[in-house]
Amino acid sequence: KHVYDTIHRAVHEWGFDVLKLDFLYASCLAGNGKYDNTMSRAEAFYLGLRTIREAAGDETFIIGCGCPLGTAIGWADGMRVSCDTGPTWLPEFPLPHWDNGTLPSLRGMLRNTLSRSVLGHRWWHNDPDCVLLGNTTK
Repeated sequence: KHVYDTIHRAVHEWGFDVLKLDFLYASCLAGNGKYDNTMSRAEAFYLGLRTIREAAGDETFIIGCGCPLGTAIGWADGMRVSCDTGPTWLPEFPLPHWDNGTLPSLRGMLRNTLSRSVLGHRWWHNDPDCVLLGNTTK
């Protein structure tokens, strides 16, 4: 009910016709505190996407971000298809090396954008992250 009411208000009362919804994957993480424990995480996620679309209506352009790709087919009009870009070719964050594929960097953003380009205009409109131009991002 809360999700439905919030999305409905944003579209039908505040007049938004494009919604970019980020961190959608978090709703299907283990231990997310979902209300109905008889549903799997995938079922709960699917219900969430269906609820968002029903509340927004067919005329609203919905962009999924941080969203499991396959689950959003038919619900999202656009999809972020890359990880965050960054000011460097490789990630600079002091995090584990095994997570370098998803950390902000130009390399990761380009790799995902190019490898997922075939999804665009088939399942949705692809939304790659921005390209940073300039001498510095500081």
